[in-house]
Amino acid sequence: MASIKSEQIYQRMKRDISGMAPDTRLQSIRSLMRSYSVSQLLIDRTLDRLQEEGILRRRSDGLYTYLREDADSRAFALITTDWPSIVRMEQQECLKRRAAIRGIRILPFSHPFRSSFRSIGQQENLKAILISPPSPLTAEDIFQIQNSRIPILIINHLYGEMALNFVSPSYYEGGMLAAEYLIRKGHRKLALLFSQPHSWCMNQRVAGFLKTAELFDANVQVLDVQVQNGEPADEKVYPFLMDFLERQRPDFTALAALCDCTAKTAICAFAASGYKTPDDISVIGAEGLNASMYFLPPLTSVGVDLNHYMDTVLDTAEVLIRDPNRQIQIAEPQKVFERASVKAISKETGDRT
Repeated sequence: MASIKSEQIYQRMKRDISGMAPDTRLQSIRSLMRSYSVSQLLIDRTLDRLQEEGILRRRSDGLYTYLREDADSRAFALITTDWPSIVRMEQQECLKRRAAIRGIRILPFSHPFRSSFRSIGQQENLKAILISPPSPLTAEDIFQIQNSRIPILIINHLYGEMALNFVSPSYYEGGMLAAEYLIRKGHRKLALLFSQPHSWCMNQRVAGFLKTAELFDANVQVLDVQVQNGEPADEKVYPFLMDFLERQRPDFTALAALCDCTAKTAICAFAASGYKTPDDISVIGAEGLNASMYFLPPLTSVGVDLNHYMDTVLDTAEVLIRDPNRQIQIAEPQKVFERASVKAISKETGDRT
């Protein structure tokens, strides 16, 4: 958390920069230290923060103000819903950081969860539009994307059967990796916590998990919480699991959840019912959130390398700007982020090693 002093310097500098003309070169670090009577470390941290937020941009000869949208020749829109999501927040912050390195400004726009992204008007200065749709696209959505004057790139969804450009994790692969990892650790009795709405992405993740478990002849008990679109999953997962654990003793040694946050909720429910993770029940999540490394225990999860994913998104958008007629469809590879919530057990005896 920023100190009071650093927050004061940040607010002062941000206010001062807002009074400058766009594309004004900032004074030197030493001059800024004198102007604000603070150390170089504090100046460096403040400048980094202003760059991440798109208020400043770096060129080869220094830092420049980057405030007026019509002065920005490399602005990308990022369109998402207003539904709170840690996954989306981590993606957005990472995208801003990776874009700032390239001198690209990310302009975030959000629309109500149950409305279309088409409710957001396009700005004249945009060079590309990145859309993370919350649900399958409608015919009207597809028509607008295919006829847009600005290159549009879908993220977080695969549309291989349509002539749409996308970069997305392979959710089916993610489910496969989670099941394979647990099985390699010796777990043959598995539970799959269907802790999200039955969207296409989540159904793909489940299908990959179940297919892999079937290939290895592992048993899977599906625990479907019946979360609906727009419902807070954690608030349904915890009482669901508490009721389940009160009625019966788990006949599984490992549980996979469809996202990291509900995996954490599952760990809390197990603990409240007297089961330790991973000593009694191992838990694996999905999405690979950076925040999940700070869970107790640190959560093993399947997801994408976020820096690589966002770089791929930016690379693809820049290709589409140069060649609007190009069609690009990329399934971003997933990996296992191995931490402490899964414990190996003996394949023969079922005992934990």
